[in-house]
Amino acid sequence: MSIILTVLKVIGIAVLAILGIVILLVLLVLFTPVRYKAAGSYTQECADVSGRLGWLAGIIMLTVRYQDGQPFHIRVKALGITIFDNLKKKKKQRRGFKKRRKRKNDSGENTQLQAASSEGAEGSADESGMSEDAGDKVYSDEAGRTADEAARDTPDSGDTERMTIFQRIKTFFEKLVGVFKNIKFTFHRIYVIIIRIRDNIKYYWELLQQESTKQAFTLCAGQLSKILKKISPKKYEVKLHLGFEDPSVLGNVLGVWGMLYPLHMGRVDIQPEFDRKVLEGSFKLKGRVSVYIFIWAVWLFLTDKNIRQLRKQLGI
Repeated sequence: MSIILTVLKVIGIAVLAILGIVILLVLLVLFTPVRYKAAGSYTQECADVSGRLGWLAGIIMLTVRYQDGQPFHIRVKALGITIFDNLKKKKKQRRGFKKRRKRKNDSGENTQLQAASSEGAEGSADESGMSEDAGDKVYSDEAGRTADEAARDTPDSGDTERMTIFQRIKTFFEKLVGVFKNIKFTFHRIYVIIIRIRDNIKYYWELLQQESTKQAFTLCAGQLSKILKKISPKKYEVKLHLGFEDPSVLGNVLGVWGMLYPLHMGRVDIQPEFDRKVLEGSFKLKGRVSVYIFIWAVWLFLTDKNIRQLRKQLGI
């Protein structure tokens, strides 16, 4: 009995240890933020933008970079080891392509030598066959010319038959009746479309007036506001060097920039240029995002009764 209890105790400890590890991993994924950084600059000569995502103090790292004249670079690292690099993959593909091309060129030279040796034997056969082909071509041309002349000599049946006045009047009235039928069908179709649009507007207007719909929109707007607040950069800095052909345009831009000062608090700096047209600048930003805010928003979207009722009424 003591042996069985010892085995059960060991199994229970192992299960609890595995369960604890799973819970720890889930908590790490949900509440450990993903930190991001981005920086870039733009001048008349070139543009350079780079970004980096890091998780668990840089254990997993994603970096991207774009620079004028250079291919877009994506690299993923785990524990300092590169597990994905699109530029290295392209280099390997180029090497393999060069090797295949070299083999193809070598095989092509061999086939050319074989073809050159067989050209002499085939030349005589081709010369003997040319005369026969020429004779067949002359015969086929004469047969085709005879058929065309016979077709031109045959009178067209449509030209010999002429419509009488009665037939023309009948055809005219038939076309006129067809036009009136098409007009009637078009007006009926427009009427049906207008009625359908009116019914849809009435249905959605009544839907928006319901209290459950208002509560659902309020909840969605609140969650969207929280998500935007969480993912927005905590620190940022923007420097702009602006100049326009018309100085009044630059004056309007500076006026808007001054009115928005309570929002950016000087973190957006503009260096005006009144003498020439120029557009240059640079930026830096960093922030963090946690996964749980998205999971919580999805949970509310799936479980809230007002949102469920609205989805059902919209057919989603």
